[in-house]
Amino acid sequence: MRGLPPVPPLPEHSAGRVPHYVWVALLLLGLLWALHSVSRPTAPEGAVTLRQALASLPQQPHEPPQPVVLPHILDDQPAAWWGQVDYRLDWPPELHYDDPAQTRLALLLPRVGTRFRVLLNGQEIYQVGWYAAPERNILSAWFPYLVSLPPALLQPNPQHNTIHIQVQGQLLERSGLWPLQIGYHGTLFERHQVLEVWQVKGTWMMLISSLLMGLLSLHLWRILHERLFLLMALAALAHTVRLALSVSLEPVLSYGWYFYLHRLAFTWYVGFFLLFVAELMAFRDRLVRGLAWFLIAFGPLWLAWTLHTQNYDFYRLWAGALAACGAIALLWLLLKARRRGAFDADQILVLLVAAFTLATGVRDFLVVQLNFPGDADLRWTSLGSLALLFTLSWVLAQRATASTREVYRLNQSLAGTVAKREAELRQAFEQLRASEQQRAIEGERRRLMRDMHDGLGSQLVQTLNMVRSQGGRLDAQSVESMIHHALDELRLMLDSLEPMEGDLATILGTFRQRVEPALVAAGIELDWQVQDVPTLASLDAQGVMHLFRCMQEIFANVVKHAQARRVCVRTRHDEAHVYLSVTDDGVGLQRQQARQVQQRGLGNLRARAGKLGAELRFFNAKPGTGVEFIFPIFRTLTPEALDTAPPG
Repeated sequence: MRGLPPVPPLPEHSAGRVPHYVWVALLLLGLLWALHSVSRPTAPEGAVTLRQALASLPQQPHEPPQPVVLPHILDDQPAAWWGQVDYRLDWPPELHYDDPAQTRLALLLPRVGTRFRVLLNGQEIYQVGWYAAPERNILSAWFPYLVSLPPALLQPNPQHNTIHIQVQGQLLERSGLWPLQIGYHGTLFERHQVLEVWQVKGTWMMLISSLLMGLLSLHLWRILHERLFLLMALAALAHTVRLALSVSLEPVLSYGWYFYLHRLAFTWYVGFFLLFVAELMAFRDRLVRGLAWFLIAFGPLWLAWTLHTQNYDFYRLWAGALAACGAIALLWLLLKARRRGAFDADQILVLLVAAFTLATGVRDFLVVQLNFPGDADLRWTSLGSLALLFTLSWVLAQRATASTREVYRLNQSLAGTVAKREAELRQAFEQLRASEQQRAIEGERRRLMRDMHDGLGSQLVQTLNMVRSQGGRLDAQSVESMIHHALDELRLMLDSLEPMEGDLATILGTFRQRVEPALVAAGIELDWQVQDVPTLASLDAQGVMHLFRCMQEIFANVVKHAQARRVCVRTRHDEAHVYLSVTDDGVGLQRQQARQVQQRGLGNLRARAGKLGAELRFFNAKPGTGVEFIFPIFRTLTPEALDTAPPG
């Protein structure tokens, strides 16, 4: 996984413009004030808070009831109190009524558990899990309850009413009874709605947000491979597990597994969050990382020991350790960043919200765990965690957006570079093509010069030598014959320059026009069996000239040596090859005197056929001789190979 680059210095803000994290700080202060206002330690108008009760142990009837102050936490009491407890609540004198039938009263139980039932004047009016099997895991303490007091059970004199709340405790779950309120139903209903939103609906909202945040971070980590997103995903998913277990009235897990997973998820949430903040600050700080890994690695062992001993004080110590580690890590990062002078807006924002969340956590630890003065009905950590999740979502969205913009910028830069290189390659290709055309022209010029030298030039030189040697005894017929031969050579060269595009039938038809008169003069019949065949790439201008030379050589041998009366030219093809054959009905290649004369011509044929990319085969035509060219259909011939063909 890649680390983050060094943190850039805090950007300067324009004069008169307030940084956005200042507004966030003011908003967080306003939230703290709102939390204090909502967490009212006194009952609303029309209700009375009951803070005292008489507690008795039904399993020890000989023990007299004891007055207790609420909250009364069974984990903090001797072992005798760890089972069932009966709380008797006196009717408050300030709450009175005239006609019970016209009175709608209710009890508001912000926190009670883990199993309980409510009795009014000896009659059960409400219960949660009281009659469930002992092995079932009932957790009622996470939910607020509004219990209506039936008018038919109320006494005419309010002071004659008795209220009993019986509780079955569960070790390590801080079972017991918290301060409750009694009063008019309408007033307490509003308070119950606030608690329902805060404790239950707010928890579900945090759960969904945390789950989405974890999945999104995990997806971004898979795409960007940046460790920051992985740490955020682990913290958010751990928090999701804790919240999912918190809003379950009857988890499918046994209580031991529930306790272990619930507290371990919160421990890992804190540990991975500290690693996330350290990564965001780009500090490879040993202290913060050590504290985080201490929580992640040592937490499972400590919680297992707590579960084994069934001593809540061990978890209370661990909860304090979580708060202390978070406070130390954030303060240390703040001091270290201040020394470096390297803050950016996102880092300041995260530190502010993290401090706010830490403050809410410390408040809940003091009030809920250590029973400090304050209203424990509402957990401030809920709002703190939600604010932290939204803040981290914002930061990660900023990071992902920045990464996307950087990718877009790099793509634009790459596109410009590619376009520039493409233009350079196009220019180089044009130059190369022009050079190739010039080279082809030069090669064609050399070929023409070679053909003119070897063919037409040779004939003209022979004619000139004959004229000089004979002087006044010049044989006009011989001169005419040699000039005609020179003209034939010239026509042959011109024919090879005609664009015939590898069409073998057209090429052979052109050659036929040149050779047929000579065959007729020699008394040889031409049997023409040429049909259309696939185009041959090797028969360009140079290849045509090579084929003409080969055919010249073959027909010259037929006229001079074969003593044939008939010659046949035939073409055919299959899927892979084109076949061109020339056969005569002459004497064949059996005479020894003809072999030496023909040997040079046959060598020329083989060389030129090789340059055409064709296979040359001689066979006995019975009678006569056969010559066959076998051209591969899909083979192309390079110009360099044709340039090296031997002179004809």
